[in-house]
Amino acid sequence: MTSRMVHQTEATRDKIINIAEALFIKNGFADTQMKDIAAATGMSRNTLYRYYQDKYDLGFAILVVVLTRKIDVYEGIIEKIKTNHYPNIRAGLGVLMEAYSDPLYENDDRFIAEFDGYYAGSRIPAEFRDKLTQLLPDSVSQTLTNIVALGQSEGSIRTDIPAAYLAVTLFNAVPTFFRRMLLRRDALMEIEQDDIPQLTPVLIQLLLDGLKPSPQT
Repeated sequence: MTSRMVHQTEATRDKIINIAEALFIKNGFADTQMKDIAAATGMSRNTLYRYYQDKYDLGFAILVVVLTRKIDVYEGIIEKIKTNHYPNIRAGLGVLMEAYSDPLYENDDRFIAEFDGYYAGSRIPAEFRDKLTQLLPDSVSQTLTNIVALGQSEGSIRTDIPAAYLAVTLFNAVPTFFRRMLLRRDALMEIEQDDIPQLTPVLIQLLLDGLKPSPQT
């Protein structure tokens, strides 16, 4: 009996997360209220609040699910880089950057963009970083730094910039750019909408070219 109740609870939690993520993507964080989510899930607000105390609590739970899903993909590619699956480290990092902007996870990136856009500046809760660090492994960022350092040792990556700086830049540049293109697709003035999907690959190529060692290094 107990296991059945737990299963029902987890199923309901998954249902809330899936429906709420779709609403946040469609309407944005500012215009999506807990009452909207309760109505969409077919439950009372009181029931919803038993699972999540407020909109931030729910949004944070979705963020953890989304990031965990993406980190699983990244770790698979990182393992291949570490086992010399690609011609060199720099080539492997190119595959990893492509995964940062995989259209398969476009909705997840839209959600992250909405969450980051709303919970920015003074809206960022004081405990956000510590709480996220506790729930998600920090192995990806540290492993990425280690891999960049290996690439510097093998000669495929420039050595005049610290590995940690390169790793953090790569880890943020592509997904941030990709998410902005997703959100601004209908309003971007600099280029036609049909050409927007070509921009992130251009950025990746520029970053890969920028990782190359110069003759002086």
